[in-house]
Amino acid sequence: MQDPPPPTPNNPPNPKPGHGPRGLGRGKSPNHSPGQPPPQIINHQSQIKHSPTPTISGRQFLAYSALGCVVLFFIVWWTIRSVEQHVHDSRPVLTWADRESWHAPAVIQTTLVKPNAANVQYTYNKPRYRDPGFVISPEEEEAVLACAKLASSPVFTNDTTRRAVLQHARSQNNFYAHYLLATWHQLNNDPNAADIEYQLAITNAPKIIAIRYTDAQGNPVPNLKLDRIEIGCDRVTHEGTALNQRLVLIYPHQKTDATGRVYLPVYNTTYRPVYLPQPDGYDVAYTPNEGWFKLPTRLGTIQARVDTTPE
Repeated sequence: MQDPPPPTPNNPPNPKPGHGPRGLGRGKSPNHSPGQPPPQIINHQSQIKHSPTPTISGRQFLAYSALGCVVLFFIVWWTIRSVEQHVHDSRPVLTWADRESWHAPAVIQTTLVKPNAANVQYTYNKPRYRDPGFVISPEEEEAVLACAKLASSPVFTNDTTRRAVLQHARSQNNFYAHYLLATWHQLNNDPNAADIEYQLAITNAPKIIAIRYTDAQGNPVPNLKLDRIEIGCDRVTHEGTALNQRLVLIYPHQKTDATGRVYLPVYNTTYRPVYLPQPDGYDVAYTPNEGWFKLPTRLGTIQARVDTTPE
């Protein structure tokens, strides 16, 4: 029988019975000496102090709820604004030189008066109106009204008018001011400058109304001179019980193109024909010729049938 190999670091000696992990007796521990009481087992989890569950008072709940509503409102508002901006940016680019090929479906007759459902049309003997959502700043409104006053002036073609309209066009970058400036250049035999201003007007205008003049057979009536056209851009005020009909866009010295049309840039709202011309020697029937109307797309057409006035 061979003697066991001497102990080495890689070959430690076998522990004696009762010593070390393999020699522990039942119920004994390495640090337990005979004659001493066994060590106590401490449950550390029982000594952990649990903090009471935090509670929210009624005022805190209301404050958090209000804050959440504000944040939600801001998110919804920002989303709607982003979508509107995307729609604005994705509008088809209209080129003034290609205006004769623009597709402009017929306008749609409508009303701003709310339907008489559940007797809500009238409140305190006042009609209730549907708000088209048209908003304009006081500064822009004053500039547009000043331009409209110049448009109705008998001296519209003089240079004083041009300088005044040009000032409004530069300060507000308003499509209506650009359109009047284009009309001024057209009347003063500068078609190149007129086309530049027409393009600026069409690019910045939210909507465009076309009026198409045709004869009894449906053929276009070109080069028809029209003294002016007036379109009202109405607003609803006083919580839907009043109309603001102050803003009327005046388009002077119009003449139809080869397709029998004229083009009028307008705001995005519900419209009202204020003045539709009757050229000398003609009887023109407009559809619509009164009431309110809206545009089905960015462009819309008013139909105008032209008949020769019997002598």
